[in-house]
Amino acid sequence: MRWVEIAIQAAPASVDAASNVLIEEGCGGTVIGPDPPGLVTGYLPVDDRLEERLESIRSRIASFADYGLKLQSDDLTVRWIADEQWATAWKKHFKPVRIGRVVVKPTWEPWPRDPSTSSECSEIVVEIDPGMAFGTGYHPTTQLCLLAAQDIIKGGEAALDVGTGSGVLAIAAAKLGARSVVGLDIDSVAVEVAEANVRQAGLSDRIVIRQADSPSAFDGQADVVFANIIAKVLIDMAGALAEKVKIGGKVVASGIVTERASGVTEAFDSVGLRVVEERTDGDWVALVCERAA
Repeated sequence: MRWVEIAIQAAPASVDAASNVLIEEGCGGTVIGPDPPGLVTGYLPVDDRLEERLESIRSRIASFADYGLKLQSDDLTVRWIADEQWATAWKKHFKPVRIGRVVVKPTWEPWPRDPSTSSECSEIVVEIDPGMAFGTGYHPTTQLCLLAAQDIIKGGEAALDVGTGSGVLAIAAAKLGARSVVGLDIDSVAVEVAEANVRQAGLSDRIVIRQADSPSAFDGQADVVFANIIAKVLIDMAGALAEKVKIGGKVVASGIVTERASGVTEAFDSVGLRVVEERTDGDWVALVCERAA
């Protein structure tokens, strides 16, 4: 399969909006900067939907001015990438990043541990190769989930990660103490990449990755469910998410732009998922919900 790299040169205040456009048009994630600042990059497969997606992206960023958003350049840069170039394309962007006490790092980058850190609050290193699945820990939506996971997971939980991508949240949940984790993704490439990352982490006995387009593929109910997707999908699957979390359990829903948060909240409330915390990072929102009795 061939891929295209899509780059938008946004002004600082428009970075989140540009990133959201790429994600909603099919990019599994985006890279933001840092060189040059404001550069938002995503990847799409070359298939029969590509031209339609590119046209939609161009149309949407052209309308930024209507909302007072600026771009440093009106040009949408599209570059063709062959499979063998993929690793190089990602490696130039992907460096270790710390989110709370979780460090997400690529397999090819070293990370020196701090010997002065006590065992009770020691950092947790999640080592991944994103391959074609995305999920590097850079995007605010992933970071909001990782921060929530550090507060919610106390040890011994059953966790479900819907839209697992590279498996970064699933691996982090297990390393934080979840006894079992199931990661679901609709994309077969993401499943392969996540499975490889789970094996590399030595967590195949605690993490299972499956290809599925709905939380309903998960057997039983989880103590905590992560769903880092987009608002429309979260609204559509609200009922299925509620069914797959235990009473009193938590659902962490991310990938939501600020203006869509109320719609997700209403959909969740209608199925018994009560928002107990709203976390924000720029224009992105993560909702921490509890399933009511």
